[in-house]
Amino acid sequence: MRVMRKLYLPLFAFLLFASFAHAQTPSPGKPDPAAIRALAVNYELSSADGTRKCQVGLDARAVGASFALNMNRQACASMFGFINEVSGWQPGVAGAILLVAQNGRAVAEFTEGVGGVYEALREGDGVYFLANLQFVDPASRVQAADIFGDWNFSRPGGGAICSATLTNEVAGEELFAIRLQPKCDPSIERFAPVAWKIQRGDLLLLSAQGETLRFERQDGIWNKVPDKPRPLVMTRP
Repeated sequence: MRVMRKLYLPLFAFLLFASFAHAQTPSPGKPDPAAIRALAVNYELSSADGTRKCQVGLDARAVGASFALNMNRQACASMFGFINEVSGWQPGVAGAILLVAQNGRAVAEFTEGVGGVYEALREGDGVYFLANLQFVDPASRVQAADIFGDWNFSRPGGGAICSATLTNEVAGEELFAIRLQPKCDPSIERFAPVAWKIQRGDLLLLSAQGETLRFERQDGIWNKVPDKPRPLVMTRP
């Protein structure tokens, strides 16, 4: 009997600890109320180039298995077709925001980026952003409309070595056409950019071979990043 008691005591302690741990672990199917409260604010939904946008409010009010959305659904759906599939939202893994269908399927998963901006890539569709309006002033974000027009390329401290027009002509998914003016520097002519786009606030120039040059805005001037092997600057004429 004493031997049996020695065996039962550790077993009883293990079962008691397991029961306590289970009681302390949140149900995987039940969202964390704190995460819901943190995410339930107003956002701006926009396309990658910023030409389409509408306001979307995430509500903490439960609607079935998800939470309510506040928006002008007709206006948003006219710009973002996938909104027709969306019935609510849910918090996702690592602070993500899921826009979900009636059956709980994720229509778009926005992962947390920097500065209150979330990004979603919809396969075969495009890139979309959700900007938390508590932290982001949409007017301060780079939009495609800010880029349309004529630009000069130069080396720091030097004169223009090439001029180009960044047009509003669609050249592919989230892409616009670029036209070089005659007599450009050979280094730019060799790269031969054919399209451009906005990506996470940066300006990308793309060649026909799929190569890219990335420019970052700094005090109203666009600088190539990285600046090696040779710096390059984009400015308005």
